[in-house]
Amino acid sequence: MGCFRRVGAVGSQGPIKNRATVGGQVECHGLGSDFVPVARALSARGFDLAMRAAPGQPHVRAGDAMILWQGTDDPLARARALEGGVQEVVGPWMHEAEAVARIIRLAQEQQPRLALGDLVIHLLDRRVERAGRPVPLLAREYALLLHLARHAGQPLSRTDLLRAVWRLDFDPGTNSVEVHMSRLRAKLDRGGARPLLRTVKGRGYMLDAGVGGGADRGSGA
Repeated sequence: MGCFRRVGAVGSQGPIKNRATVGGQVECHGLGSDFVPVARALSARGFDLAMRAAPGQPHVRAGDAMILWQGTDDPLARARALEGGVQEVVGPWMHEAEAVARIIRLAQEQQPRLALGDLVIHLLDRRVERAGRPVPLLAREYALLLHLARHAGQPLSRTDLLRAVWRLDFDPGTNSVEVHMSRLRAKLDRGGARPLLRTVKGRGYMLDAGVGGGADRGSGA
């Protein structure tokens, strides 16, 4: 069994070296030296790779998706693999950037996420997007948003937030909640069609996604 790890020094990655970090985990089964450039590129994008020695056809797993690593460009073999249930086929015969992009696309599709209107929270790698725009958040800001999103449409008091996000059963008498809410609001609502974070007078804070509920895929919420 292998463990998840980052792969080597990145070196030159050509056109993908300045792409945004994505993050996530993929398992690499029975892959050889011709996969190393792709492994390094995935690592540079924030992925943790589990390198496993395994019999059978070399492949990458991202969640339930299987991505076959085909050593030579064989369209007929590729068609058979896809008809047999493989989600994607990549190999050293295609440009490294294309192979990486195809793996990342499937890895992202496999991630559990919480979607509320135009807000999408990726639960595995803790990415947040609004209307397709990345919203970079610090750890506490992400935890605060996730708690509000899981109670969308419900005002949460300062006491509720201190208990759930700060793990405090008492009020320390600081303005930490207010400061974090202000920062979160500035990041989340900047450029949005309308504000998502609302202050409900006398009751607390609320995430107003403007929908009847969220589409929570595999979050266990």
